[in-house]
Amino acid sequence: MKLRHKEKRYNPPHILLTNGRFPVSLDLARQLTLAGCKVYCVDPMKYHVCRFSTAVAGSKVVPAPRTDTHGYIRGVKEAIAAWNIDHIIPMHEEEFYLAESRDPAILGKLFCPPWALLVCLHSKGHYARIARACGLDTPDTYICKSMDDVRRLDTVNKEWALKPVFGRANTNVYHLKPGEPIPQDIQVSEKVQYVAQEWIHGVRYCSYSVFNHGTLRAHGVYPVLETIDGSSSVYFQSCSHPGIKEYVQRLGEGLYPLHGQIGLDFVEAADRLVTIDCNPRATSGIHLWSGRPQLARAFISNTDECTVPRRGRLGTEFRRQVFPGMMMWERKGVNMKRYLKHMWRLVRARDVVWDWADVMPSLASPVLLTYYYILCREHRLQLADLFQWHMIWEPTEESWEEIKALDRGEQEKLQRQRDSGCICDE
Repeated sequence: MKLRHKEKRYNPPHILLTNGRFPVSLDLARQLTLAGCKVYCVDPMKYHVCRFSTAVAGSKVVPAPRTDTHGYIRGVKEAIAAWNIDHIIPMHEEEFYLAESRDPAILGKLFCPPWALLVCLHSKGHYARIARACGLDTPDTYICKSMDDVRRLDTVNKEWALKPVFGRANTNVYHLKPGEPIPQDIQVSEKVQYVAQEWIHGVRYCSYSVFNHGTLRAHGVYPVLETIDGSSSVYFQSCSHPGIKEYVQRLGEGLYPLHGQIGLDFVEAADRLVTIDCNPRATSGIHLWSGRPQLARAFISNTDECTVPRRGRLGTEFRRQVFPGMMMWERKGVNMKRYLKHMWRLVRARDVVWDWADVMPSLASPVLLTYYYILCREHRLQLADLFQWHMIWEPTEESWEEIKALDRGEQEKLQRQRDSGCICDE
């Protein structure tokens, strides 16, 4: 398969990806190219995996939004004007800075919810209340603003996950178990709030969905099988789960007209299906459509809903992996059977970066790795932290009151919908 513009267009849509450093950015760029789009990206890093790809027509270095928000916004606006951008697809938390900019040149092209809803979905405490208002099940959830709030939890009869309200992946997550002392080094405060979430045991799944002005255009589900930190998946095998799809649809109906990407983390116990996290942005679920243009069309046109492929071109089961992540897999408590299962998956699944029609991102890996380690030494960061450091969004002290007001307004809107019969309880 040649990586080229398969759908010939006189005027191909020009798409801007808000960073080019992640494998998911590269994968989406290739999918958009297969759908007939012309893809560009911006990134604070001068060298990144998308810069070497034939699927990306241009790359621009911009300031890091975390340290120079105005500079990042200015750089994005310059890219929009220079490349005549039609759509901006956010790839990570830089979307919060773009949505918060209130700049019409950006907001009119940005594929994400309004800033008010975006923040409420990102907040683990706010999201739980929104989901319940939509008649959906979530674990018992409490906001903790001090260690006194943590100590008041029922740690005798229940297990808890304690994590930052605006956290991500498995960062600063504490597992509080009955009979075990509560860690005393938790940096919880009014400014850095945590959420205590009842620990639900069961099978874990992740979903990735695209809503285009209120309509579900793409939806995929994969079980959590291989991770590098107990949370971040590096192996993707699509599955069908009607319960998860219904859950996503009901959430979309409650937030109508939802516009953007949304990834949900699920736990399915014997008697309930709950979400434990919401990511209102691009996630690794994009890899479920790797090598195909169907997902890309969900962003740029009013196509019918597209589901993930269950079989590859030769009839084999569709699987993808992040090869470096599979090599750094979580080995805790591994026995021989688990090791052999991991190796079987490693040799059978295709890497999301390697592509015979676009080999430079893979061949440039040694150069990129050297560049990344130089940056790690410069910023005194670990490699895993470096990739997110430029993009992470945290609310400022001044924005907390605004966030609370936004949350109250969203809850009132959802309650009005419930009272009018737009949202039904289970």
